[in-house]
Amino acid sequence: MNDPALTIERIFLDAACLDYPLTRRIRERLSGTPEEIVQDPKTFLEEYRQKRTDPLGDGKRALWLTRQKGDFLKPCPCTPHYLGCRYVTINLDLNCPLDCTYCILQLYLSNPLLTVFVNTPDLWLELDAFLGRRQGGGQVRIGTGELGDSLALDPITERSRELIPYFRQHPEALFELKTKSTHIQNLLTIDPAPNIVIAWSLNAPAVAQEDEGGAPPVSERIEAARRVVEQGFRTAFHFDPLIRHPGWKEGYAGVIRQLSARIPSDRIAWISLGALRFPPALKEIMAQRHPDSRLLYEEFIRGLDGKFRYFKPHRLEMLFFTAERLREGLGREVPLYLCMESSEIWRRVLKKEPAGEEDIEGYLTSPAGLCQFT
Repeated sequence: MNDPALTIERIFLDAACLDYPLTRRIRERLSGTPEEIVQDPKTFLEEYRQKRTDPLGDGKRALWLTRQKGDFLKPCPCTPHYLGCRYVTINLDLNCPLDCTYCILQLYLSNPLLTVFVNTPDLWLELDAFLGRRQGGGQVRIGTGELGDSLALDPITERSRELIPYFRQHPEALFELKTKSTHIQNLLTIDPAPNIVIAWSLNAPAVAQEDEGGAPPVSERIEAARRVVEQGFRTAFHFDPLIRHPGWKEGYAGVIRQLSARIPSDRIAWISLGALRFPPALKEIMAQRHPDSRLLYEEFIRGLDGKFRYFKPHRLEMLFFTAERLREGLGREVPLYLCMESSEIWRRVLKKEPAGEEDIEGYLTSPAGLCQFT
């Protein structure tokens, strides 16, 4: 494993979780890494935060193996007053070894450590119950990557080797693994299935270099996607967040040219677009952790959800420009959708106006071109 962004210097183990198979597997994979067994997780996490100047940064080099005490499955929170898509998230890991300036996890998570929930047997029970209730209710989009990168820890956890075979047996689910990493080693040893989608977050090269610390270059992410497509998987892409910067038009257009040259459009399940938005409280954290970021000096307004957003004309320009370049490069049969935007923005950018979340879910789970809305 040769990845400077994934350097585990210490493993902390919840004493109640030592006997789980995933705990044993991770300890074997990281044999020789210093370990500490924790008897009181709550006190341990509080002291970890208090004793460090940058607990978020330090936590990216430390692994915390514990149990998911709540639900693994949750509806994507989306944001108030804007359209969602009824996506269901599986929260297997928390935090990420990458260090993006705009990452919302810097604000949302009180636990700064790279956290792996090792009680996988409970996950299968919860998934069985959830998918059993969905029988006859249409295909559901479900995936990991909301609270942690789906593949960044895969060389250590090998979760993909368990998740993909599980969902191969459940065609009622359209399962997505979403990543910025290029850790596809395990994927290249797994048989694909029509309902499995491997997705990458992409950005303009300047943004990837300046704002996505530790992430591989965009060209390497696209190459990883090409190899996964050759393996037989479908893929997807997320241009989110789109960020205004000098030369942004050429930056995004260049990425789309690379994409269209290397990935067949009929192997793309969907592409999402979203302009930068974040809660005001994140700005203070960004100023402390990333004081040189240009994002601190951009002009924003408060959206209906209270988040900082670009002025509507700027948002429209970025979303429309990127959508048009994607249509030109990949064709109109590739489903495009907007993340956390209003029906007005959908109409003006994509010439579609969904009546609600069910419309969007149906659009993304139906074969390309068979489900449309006006």
